[in-house]
Amino acid sequence: MLERLIFLIQGRWFQPRESVTTMPRSFWIGTVALLAACLPGPALAQLDIVADAWPDPAADIYDGDRVTVRWTFSGAPADSLRLDFHDGTSVGCGAGVTETVHVYAVPGVYDLDIRAWRDGVQSVYRARSFASVQQRPFVGSNLMFVHHSTGRYLLRDSGIRSLVGYATQSKGATVRFWDHDYHSGNTYTGIIDPDSTVFRSWSYGTEANDITPYGYHQIFTTQNAFRDSLLSRHDVIVFKNDHGTGDIASQAQLDAYKQWVLATRDVFDQHPDKLFVYVSGPPRRPEDSGGIDEADRAREFYDWLASPEVLNGHPNLVYFDLFSMLAAADDPADPERNLLRPEYREGPDGNTDSHPNSLANITIGPVFAAFLTELVTPPTTTDAPAAPAALASVVLRPNTPNPFNPATVIRFDLRRDGLVGLRIFDLSGRRIRTILEPTWLRADSHAYRWDGRDDGGRNMPSGVYVFRIETPAGAAGRRMTLVR
Repeated sequence: MLERLIFLIQGRWFQPRESVTTMPRSFWIGTVALLAACLPGPALAQLDIVADAWPDPAADIYDGDRVTVRWTFSGAPADSLRLDFHDGTSVGCGAGVTETVHVYAVPGVYDLDIRAWRDGVQSVYRARSFASVQQRPFVGSNLMFVHHSTGRYLLRDSGIRSLVGYATQSKGATVRFWDHDYHSGNTYTGIIDPDSTVFRSWSYGTEANDITPYGYHQIFTTQNAFRDSLLSRHDVIVFKNDHGTGDIASQAQLDAYKQWVLATRDVFDQHPDKLFVYVSGPPRRPEDSGGIDEADRAREFYDWLASPEVLNGHPNLVYFDLFSMLAAADDPADPERNLLRPEYREGPDGNTDSHPNSLANITIGPVFAAFLTELVTPPTTTDAPAAPAALASVVLRPNTPNPFNPATVIRFDLRRDGLVGLRIFDLSGRRIRTILEPTWLRADSHAYRWDGRDDGGRNMPSGVYVFRIETPAGAAGRRMTLVR
């Protein structure tokens, strides 16, 4: 090896019989320098400029969509970096940058190399199988939204059709978004195509005029052209309830609603290739309501629709809770509980119309669009490794007080900067409240308060709940007890 090194420097083979004392001084300087570069030395202490790296989201990467790649430094930030994604692309980053956005256009297993420089010293962070992206089939490309005027205004004010179209196309999908208004008796009726063209004389049938639980029961459990058209022409069927379900007159009517839903669900089970999306109706405004008891029963009905009793074991049935997004919290002390929130009502001009106003539509529309986009675009799975020892860097403290009423404080210590989320679950695994969306937090002690309410502002009943800290490496949680 020494002979080859000398050959490379002198441009000729080293002759062993020559005396080393006859070699020029420049030869020895070059030889010593090259040997020093090949032997372990202080420079190897710099091989951890990048401490770790991981994709975000760590559990689900969308094929053909943006993926945020994040990393942390060991010590001072790098002066510059270059990331090689092993898919034929690379990107350079300036000093101190800790994330970049990348698109994995083709499913596959990808390594990641991050070449970093600091003070003229280079190091390479290598992550093998950084992302293993596997595309799943599309749920379907043809969506029908059945609604009446509340849905019409929601589409009009918030541009849901365009939002879903843009988001799904960015994920490599082409989703055709149809919607069906009243059958007749209205100036805006019939079927609206994906280009927003209204066909007032084109309808799937008079059944479109009854979009209550009973009406949907009739559509799906009897032989009729409306049902046949939905099932033969559309992959995803989204159906919203009307204002009538914002007032449920009696317990008998509530029980009947539940029975109709379960019988309708039996039909959905016979079509596992379809996706059915149940959307709650809107709440009433006080002047348009049959009373607070009727509104309370509406809340009970829509809470039941979100329950494991309805959804568990039925993977092609999902639920969007429009009611909870529009209604005041289920607070026994509030005389307007479960009614349309004041900020979402039409102006104070004597109008008692329960249609949510434009503020409600432009607030909720993007949320609904994101919900539909997630349903119809193809998620992918990944075996992406997480940041090393990410969970070990979080010390989860017991909440205080525990048991508690009405609120408790959740504390954790973060030993190094990183992505952290905090959510509340019940013991069935249903998410109750998102306290903290995944957020980049600094190393420090952190505290967050939970007031015993769900994401809709409703008081949760007494029981045992789980608060869970989520990091790119996984999740850890503790139990806590709410006592009303």
